[in-house]
Amino acid sequence: MKIFIIIILYFSFVCKQGFGNQNLIAEFLDNQIEIDVGFTGKKLSYFGAIDTQGDLVIIVTGPRKKIKVFKKERKVWFWINSSSRIFADVPSYYFVATSRPLNQMKNDSFLKINQIGLENLRFEGAEEIEEEERLKWRNGIIESMKKMGNYISKNGKIEIIDGRLFKTEISFPSDITEGKYIVDTLLLKNNSVIGSKRSFINVSKSGLGERVYLFATKSGLSYGIIAVIAAMLFGFLVNEAIRKINA
Repeated sequence: MKIFIIIILYFSFVCKQGFGNQNLIAEFLDNQIEIDVGFTGKKLSYFGAIDTQGDLVIIVTGPRKKIKVFKKERKVWFWINSSSRIFADVPSYYFVATSRPLNQMKNDSFLKINQIGLENLRFEGAEEIEEEERLKWRNGIIESMKKMGNYISKNGKIEIIDGRLFKTEISFPSDITEGKYIVDTLLLKNNSVIGSKRSFINVSKSGLGERVYLFATKSGLSYGIIAVIAAMLFGFLVNEAIRKINA
């Protein structure tokens, strides 16, 4: 709470001093995420201030990747993969927060062109199928990402204080992808961007988790053998412990 009050006072001071040529300023308390063995996810607080009225949009995009998506069908008593499609340029993470609902902004063309909002995301690939079918596959990807906590929409949820200061929290799941995350903060008015700020979040592995990851990726065969031996040894020790207890 004390940190929040200090930040509010800081941005209030900046507002009084003026924004220069910008209409918004924004900063993280901490823009570093370190993944270790016990990592269960993290929330980052993002604060800022605007110098004029407008629609505020915050977008966080994770590293993009190529994914293969399977469509499941039920055959008798079993679910099987009946077909698959490959999509490229898919964000591993996507977060969007707005000061008011996107459908009230009257910036439809701008939102679609810049892929702002889950409903406006586009993925490359699967050009061989009809657009309507591609849309179904895209929606399936988005729903799957939402369930895993990798796609988040806080439509109309940015908290604005006294019409100038704003704050939001950005949540990251436990299986977050390592890399650089792009944070775009936009102030929109009359189909135009009147203020913008780009910053970054760095996600990296640390400690034992980093060493295990590097060993697994660089020495895959050795890692697999050690993992199997460790599992067998663990099973043996458990059996011995149970045998002694029952003796």
